Amino acid sequence: MTLIEVVVALAITGLTVGGIITGYIICSKSTVKDSLLIEANARAMQRLEETRGARWDTSSYPPVDELVATNFPDITVVLGGAATGSNIVSATIKTGITQISTNPPVRRIHVDCIWLFLGTGQITNSIETYRAPDQ
Repeated sequence: MTLIEVVVALAITGLTVGGIITGYIICSKSTVKDSLLIEANARAMQRLEETRGARWDTSSYPPVDELVATNFPDITVVLGGAATGSNIVSATIKTGITQISTNPPVRRIHVDCIWLFLGTGQITNSIETYRAPDQ
């Protein structure tokens, strides 16, 4: 073997190993991001279920209305339950409740879970539903 053949073989090996390492890094970053996306969606769904559990009864006397935005203030949660140190990703959960119609009474509930991931910018998981009063 000549020196040129050895240098070319080392260059090819270096490029191959570099590609493998880069692929591994990209895959592990995607895995972490996907798990955070799933957890953010679960947190948004949890807040939506809290609004579904709020009492809104227009047929009782006096009428009860716990389904108002002031009962569901913005909260900050930590995503990635076991994350510590610099790996902590915090998210803000915002809940919006708007009246769609008064007869029949229907409200729109919109929940956003807003968080940042490793310089990719702001990511928002949104869930929306409509709700009528308790029957």
